[in-house]
Amino acid sequence: MKKLCLGLCLGLFLLGGLGIFRLNNLNEIPVRLENYSTFNLVEIYVLGAVMSALAYPIYPEVAIEHMSLYSKTKEDRESDFFLQSEVVSNAINDYSSPKKLVWSADNYMFGNSEARYALALNGATLFKNDDTVSIKVPVEYPRNTVAKLLPGIEVQEGLFWVLQKKGWYFPGEITWTHKLQN
Repeated sequence: MKKLCLGLCLGLFLLGGLGIFRLNNLNEIPVRLENYSTFNLVEIYVLGAVMSALAYPIYPEVAIEHMSLYSKTKEDRESDFFLQSEVVSNAINDYSSPKKLVWSADNYMFGNSEARYALALNGATLFKNDDTVSIKVPVEYPRNTVAKLLPGIEVQEGLFWVLQKKGWYFPGEITWTHKLQN
C-alpha cells in the first residue's frame, strides 16, 4: 500500500511538472488561430478539464463555469457563494441599477480573499430585484488576457479563446441566483 501511494504521488508530480512545462510552452505561442496544431488544440482541451478538476475543491464555481464550455447548454445555478465577496457586497448594498462586476488583475492570485469571486465573476453583471440577487456571467474567454494564478504559473486565456473560435468550446452565459434573507 505504501508503494502504491508513493507511486501515485510520484506519477502526479511528474504529470504536474510536465503539464506546467507544456502550459508555459503554449503560453509562448502568439494567440492566432493558425498558430495551433490539432495536437496543441487537444492539449489545451485536456488542460482545461484537468485544471477544472484540480480547481474544483478550491474554486468550484470557476470549475463549473469552465466545464460548461464543453456543452452547448448552460444551466443556471442557485448559490450564495458570492455574498462573501467585498466587491459583490458593495454592489448589492449600493444597488440602483444593474452593475458590472470588476476586479483587478492581482485579485486572481491564489490566496487573495477575492480570488474565488474574481475568477468566477469578473465581467459579470449583477441584478437585484427585491430580495433576489442574480449575477449573469458570460462564460467565454478573451483573446489576450493572462491570469496569474500562482507565482510562476500563468495561464494565457487566449488558449481557450482559440478553442471557442475553432468550435471546440461553446461560450454562453450562466446566472448565479440567491434570495437574500430579510
